Amino acid sequence: MLAGFDQALREAKSAASRAARVLRVGFLAGAANEATQRIIASFAHRQPCWRVEMRAAPWTDPTAGLASGDADAALLRLPFPGQDSLRTEVLFTEPRWVALPVTHPLARYSQVCFRDLWDEPFVAAPAETGWWRDWWLAAGERNGHAVRIGAVTDSGQPDDWLTAIANGYGIALAPESAARYYARPDITYRPVTGVSPSQVGVAWPPAADTNPVIQDFVRCCLDNKPPEHRDHV
Repeated sequence: MLAGFDQALREAKSAASRAARVLRVGFLAGAANEATQRIIASFAHRQPCWRVEMRAAPWTDPTAGLASGDADAALLRLPFPGQDSLRTEVLFTEPRWVALPVTHPLARYSQVCFRDLWDEPFVAAPAETGWWRDWWLAAGERNGHAVRIGAVTDSGQPDDWLTAIANGYGIALAPESAARYYARPDITYRPVTGVSPSQVGVAWPPAADTNPVIQDFVRCCLDNKPPEHRDHV
């Protein structure tokens, strides 16, 4: 009964969005980085009667609103919990760097080995995000070395996360683009060797495979990949 109610609620939200000609796009952090504005402009050209409404999601919702029906499509980080039940397309890949307080001893190096971070406390997403939190802690790339949690931030707001780092509660892995989008005088970012990269993708529910508006948005995402990734379309 509860599953049926949730489905009905998702369908009602989607119907209201269609009636208003608003495409709800959930996103985490920097969305698709510099490609985001190109994607929206391209969509506006394809669907001039529609408007994109960008909705920031907290870290507690790695699906950026798709699971709850609060988003029609999403720009998010892969992998994420629930990914197997959704459609996804990779837009680009970028290295994971480390965000450090400027006073941290490792901040003086131009590059940091991930092994040198194993004993550091980390600022983490809430435990209920499960393996998604573990992935951003690179828990599976520590050869069994336990993760130290120095602080937890759950709002998904970059300022909360960065303030915890600046205050010395912990460090954190972040996409390379965070150095551009979230530059602060009390934070420094450094490349990290020995840890896997992050991917940015567009995701949508299978039921939207026949929705021309959502499929136009997906096509705009694929058409506006960064130049070095366009040969993969």
